[in-house]
Amino acid sequence: MVTPAILYLDTIPGERIQKMTLAGIRRYAAVRGWDVVAVPREKSRPAAIPALLAAHKPVAGCVVECSDGRKDLPPRLFGRIPVVYLHAAPSFYGGRGMRVNSDNAAIAASAFNELSAGRPEAFAVVGFRGRRTWSEERERTFLAMAQKAGKPCVVFRRRDEEVEEKIARLVPWLAALPRKCAIFAVNDLTAAEVAEAAHKAHRAIPRELTLLGVDNNVAACEAFRPTLSSIQLDHERAGYLAARMLASDGAADNAASIEPLLAVRRESTRGSGRLVPHILKAVEIIRREACNGLTVAALAARMPGSRRLLEMRFREAMGHSILDEIMHVRMEKVETLLAETDTSIDAIAGFCGFGSEIRLRHVFRARTGLSMREWRKRNRS
Repeated sequence: MVTPAILYLDTIPGERIQKMTLAGIRRYAAVRGWDVVAVPREKSRPAAIPALLAAHKPVAGCVVECSDGRKDLPPRLFGRIPVVYLHAAPSFYGGRGMRVNSDNAAIAASAFNELSAGRPEAFAVVGFRGRRTWSEERERTFLAMAQKAGKPCVVFRRRDEEVEEKIARLVPWLAALPRKCAIFAVNDLTAAEVAEAAHKAHRAIPRELTLLGVDNNVAACEAFRPTLSSIQLDHERAGYLAARMLASDGAADNAASIEPLLAVRRESTRGSGRLVPHILKAVEIIRREACNGLTVAALAARMPGSRRLLEMRFREAMGHSILDEIMHVRMEKVETLLAETDTSIDAIAGFCGFGSEIRLRHVFRARTGLSMREWRKRNRS
């Protein structure tokens, strides 16, 4: 019997964010026993799709990366095969097709809260070049939060222009900002533009201005001095939700959004909080190994510093404990196995890292208010 495959289209080999997304797709696919194939950009052209689908038959579904504004792979191109679009604008393909997008309002709120920790006298927000729905949503929410807090907030006027033109306009704009102003850049590329312009405007970061981007694009964030703080999005979860949506084939909600994971603090906001060490690495280990019996003690033993310090920093960054994160990952797999397979409850306990069926039953009822059999009956695919 040939194993079905999920095709992840329009990928760039080695691209960090896409590697996280791919890990999430694989985490879900492992539960279903599916393969996952990452298809590079040069092999994801519209003309290549029919042959690609035929070569990997049976195809469980396709996940299409649209973060760069891709618009040439409409649902009709895939026939009856389900397709989920990642980071596609609401207007793409007339709003048809399943999609997973970032929660832009939550991202802007997270950025405002992070920048507020430094108690700035004023705020500013810089959008992406040209019109982008996600950029406009982040700008609008950030401005509204500043106004609600009674703080002045200056918005950089957006144009469709080349990078050099934008930086040239940013220089006098930054020079005119008040001291102790916190700047939200809607993504890391925009933050890099602001950092370059601030240097030319002789505005010191973080002594005079603090700066925060989005995406935690490590190459961009660490290429500057000072290094750039950034909001890390939960791309691993985006991949997981996209793969799960493929399995539902439209039977459940055909849209989902991902919230920010945490703020990665570097030098550009050094005055607004302590650096969060190793938390992203801890989250990665939990997502990968929670169902293999990972414990808080075992995780702490693999990280530098004490367990107490790790737990404190983890809760500060994530808003919940390490154990909560471990249980969340385990319960996701439990629910998938219950809803989409005939796996026995006793076997599910073993597959998901619980010590016994009794322990799993107790945790499940406490979290859902239902027995596992009741939940399976209600949520059966």
